[in-house]
Amino acid sequence: MEKARTYRLKRLWFLVPGVIALGLTWLAQLSPTATETVYARGIYPWISSIWGFLPSLVSWSVAQWAVVAFLAFCAGWFAFYIMALARGRGERGLVLWKAFATMAAVASVGYCIFALMCGLNYYRLTFAEDAGFELRESSTEELVALCENLATSMNEEREAVASAVSLSHNGVIHNAENAVNGEVEGADESLPDSTLDNTDAYAAIPDEFALAQGGFEAYAVQAVEDMRSLAEIYPVLSRPLYSPPKPVLFSEVLSYLDIAGMYFPFTVESNINVDGPFFTIPATMGHELAHQCGFMREDEANFIGYLSCKQSADPLTRYSGYSLAYDYALSALIRTDREAAVAVNGTLSDAVRADRMARAEYLKQFEGPVAEASNAANNAYLKANQQTDGTRSYGRMVDLLLAEARQSD
Repeated sequence: MEKARTYRLKRLWFLVPGVIALGLTWLAQLSPTATETVYARGIYPWISSIWGFLPSLVSWSVAQWAVVAFLAFCAGWFAFYIMALARGRGERGLVLWKAFATMAAVASVGYCIFALMCGLNYYRLTFAEDAGFELRESSTEELVALCENLATSMNEEREAVASAVSLSHNGVIHNAENAVNGEVEGADESLPDSTLDNTDAYAAIPDEFALAQGGFEAYAVQAVEDMRSLAEIYPVLSRPLYSPPKPVLFSEVLSYLDIAGMYFPFTVESNINVDGPFFTIPATMGHELAHQCGFMREDEANFIGYLSCKQSADPLTRYSGYSLAYDYALSALIRTDREAAVAVNGTLSDAVRADRMARAEYLKQFEGPVAEASNAANNAYLKANQQTDGTRSYGRMVDLLLAEARQSD
């Protein structure tokens, strides 16, 4: 009995970090202004930079192996205690307590790290408040103008990419019939289907351009430099250390889970799915770096990623950012004025439409119950962290885009 009592007391100490984290979370919710001043701008940039320093030194994702190790630990933990219960006989009560205490200790410490490395940032001031963007209801005309401007920018940047690559393909790239891309990510309904000759030839150009620039590693460095440059405009994005985005070895698994990227607070890493078309990757890098900068709301991370990309010196990065913004703006326009959305989408160049169709074809092969379950889990996670609209909060990026457009006029 004395042995059991001593074991219980020792394991109870591991619950203290979780209790402290719960208390800090409660305090953070009471005053977003205090959370912003004390934690988000004061404590977080430094402790996250220190915590993430060692993982930042390697080019591969520490997070992916941490997840593998944790899953192996869970499997071993389960097997060990099943065997211990089978052999325990008179000590089965102590065995069950040990199992529960171990599980509670891991959860307590894990939650404390999560809270300190990102969780408290859910209760900070919004990026719009920090940057001075005015969010308000906008007219359909403003939304149409936004989509038109984004479409024009996409066409221009995609042409810049093609010009840099300077591929003729012996006349393969030519004018296709005027049509509308049938896939819009995040839209409630699709636009009319279209066909486009030589989609593969078009869609290969961004990948060739990226490879010529140095591939993923070069773009990871570029993403950090772009975020540093953006931090000069918006100092709230400044931090001592920006850990470069990391490619995930198990990217196909992420595709089945419908995950383009993931910020992992336990190593302070921005992990990127590299299995799809490359033109989507720079915007994903910007999004995940925004999380690293302490902005955890998905709509804000998308917007910050877009801002980071649009002011880059690299045309493919700019194209990626405009493509991300266009997805959400056009989705909103489809719900508001479908005919206007069809008209705007019809102005996209053949090359842009080919890229979007290649992305849609890639994503289509991963549709199914696994992706649906992953989205449901993500929805629950967002709601648990006070994003009460769940995944619907992604649509709020359009309000930020419109506010930025008004500020630029």
